[in-house]
Amino acid sequence: MSLMPMADAVSDEKYKKEAMRIIAERQLVGAANNTKWNELISEVRDFSEKPCYRTKVVNGYISGWDSEWYYHLPFTLLSVEWIDIDLSEKVLNLIQRIGFEFEATDSFIRVWGYFPKCYKEFGAKYT
Repeated sequence: MSLMPMADAVSDEKYKKEAMRIIAERQLVGAANNTKWNELISEVRDFSEKPCYRTKVVNGYISGWDSEWYYHLPFTLLSVEWIDIDLSEKVLNLIQRIGFEFEATDSFIRVWGYFPKCYKEFGAKYT
């Protein structure tokens, strides 16, 4: 059993409740779940070279690009509207195998946590 935080880790219950309120208010429909998120982060944590990523959470905040997959993710991942991950064959194969809803640009893969799909900054890397 990993001692690293996983998809359902919660550092602040108020943050989780606020995310749930926004999800209901915006009538978002889940495209991912903790099982899929956990498989993604567990496998990426085992990569020798970690891909960069950025996230958009349901309150609208878009993170900067980061490559730290242990503590910098926006826990609980319940709040993740989408995550962009640097495109590589290894990441693409992983995303497909897990069964995420995703689209790719020439430089990154966007994995959706919720529908409807949000294309904000899609195609814009390092902006």
